[in-house]
Amino acid sequence: MATTTQYISYRNANSWWATAGSYGATAWGLAFALVHLYWLLGGRTGLPGGLSLGDNLPLLIIDVVAIPLSLVATVLALALIRPWGALIPRRLLRTTAWGTTALLVVHALPSVLDWAALAVGARAADELTDLERFATFLYEPWFLAGGVLFGLAALGTRARR
Repeated sequence: MATTTQYISYRNANSWWATAGSYGATAWGLAFALVHLYWLLGGRTGLPGGLSLGDNLPLLIIDVVAIPLSLVATVLALALIRPWGALIPRRLLRTTAWGTTALLVVHALPSVLDWAALAVGARAADELTDLERFATFLYEPWFLAGGVLFGLAALGTRARR
């Protein structure tokens, strides 16, 4: 268990933006899990064209996998800044945080190219299908936001002595 002195020195090792990034990544992971749980339980709001997971096995599998992964990401984000995170090897925490950052950013990269094509007029928004609109304007930006938040948390959390 971390003592008060360890807690103070542990907190001082983090910049305010690393702390904000960690709490933001925590909220991101929890929100992601809750949305996927809602969809898994039959909700359709937010899905393109009234899709239902009951009608789409690949999306159902994605949700079943996404919920626990999102909750693990939530715990990881908190472990980077909370005293109980000192119980986990620091190198493992930082490596996992950077891996999570990379995964989320790489997942969003194809949409960044779509955003660029839309911005320069190489593609018109009305050419996009409902599913492409969902991915380009909602789903992929959410992945990019998570990647930025985890990146801030990982970058700003210094190793303790």
